[in-house]
Amino acid sequence: MHGNGWVWPMGFMMIGGLILAVIIVAAVWLAVANTRRPADRNDSARRVLAERYARGELDAEEYHRRLDGLR
Repeated sequence: MHGNGWVWPMGFMMIGGLILAVIIVAAVWLAVANTRRPADRNDSARRVLAERYARGELDAEEYHRRLDGLR
């Protein structure tokens, strides 16, 4: 046991630090992913609405009413 008294505590500290780093990276990734999704969905809905209007499935009044609903 010559000089090995710190091996286990240092190993646990390193593992704890790695776990903490993974948790922080995951939290940041989730926060960024959740801030982008609503905009992507809204853009997708607007695109579909514009396509339906272009095909003549919606008249101008219905298109503008639904577009205002997306805002």
